[in-house]
Amino acid sequence: MTDSIFTRDGTAWVPTSAARGPWGETLHGGAPAALLCHALEEGADGRFPLARLTLDLFRPVPAAPLEVSVRTLRAGRRLLVQEAILTSGGTELVRATSVHGDQIQLPETVQPPPSPLPSPDGIEEVSLAASVRAGRGESFAGQDGLHFRLMVRPIEGLGAVGHGTAWLRLPLDLAPGIPLTPTTHLAACSDFANGLGQRRIAVEGGTVGFINADISLHLLRAPAANRIGMASRNESHAGGRGIVSAECWQEDGLVARVTQTVLVMPAT
Repeated sequence: MTDSIFTRDGTAWVPTSAARGPWGETLHGGAPAALLCHALEEGADGRFPLARLTLDLFRPVPAAPLEVSVRTLRAGRRLLVQEAILTSGGTELVRATSVHGDQIQLPETVQPPPSPLPSPDGIEEVSLAASVRAGRGESFAGQDGLHFRLMVRPIEGLGAVGHGTAWLRLPLDLAPGIPLTPTTHLAACSDFANGLGQRRIAVEGGTVGFINADISLHLLRAPAANRIGMASRNESHAGGRGIVSAECWQEDGLVARVTQTVLVMPAT
């Protein structure tokens, strides 16, 4: 099995089987999230660290060669704002904006809150697909995809009850010779907030779940390693919409927050 989410073919990024989602011949949202984060960080060229990454998921991303373009929207003394667009065959699929901000050292007394999550040590690590099968009794079609590759140490929830907490680790490279940095790893994991906080609701004709239309990742600080503790929750309304919010932790404290606009899927 491949060890990367993409391969390179000239300027194109070609998805591997590991990039796929559970919905047929399209990619999991974590794959374009990692790719666009990588492109925007390259565009920033180390000037300022990433403070926010927002993605609007306009269309399903096909398992086809992809192109990424980046442009600067604002370059100031303490702020850099960029835009990245993901296309395939000339069709715009995902648009991302990033905010990169200056930092000023504060006293050591200013620290993020300590992590409320139990240590990942001693919690069995399994794939997300295996955890969902155990918790919800659901099996994913296919034999590969980001949901098969993401390794989780479940803490609570994950049973389509509207909340879930787990330690996450994605043991893949972005592309051969391009490892997932802690920040691009966090971006890839940010799409899984909806999966951890997934809610299933019984309606006439079956059940409904939720799909996210965007991802907004706000970084308190740069992650230090490719392992993230995520606590996610779905707040839904009878009108058919919801908000997923998640906190992202490492063992020494809070790293980031994720918010997503989620829409009800048709009854199954």
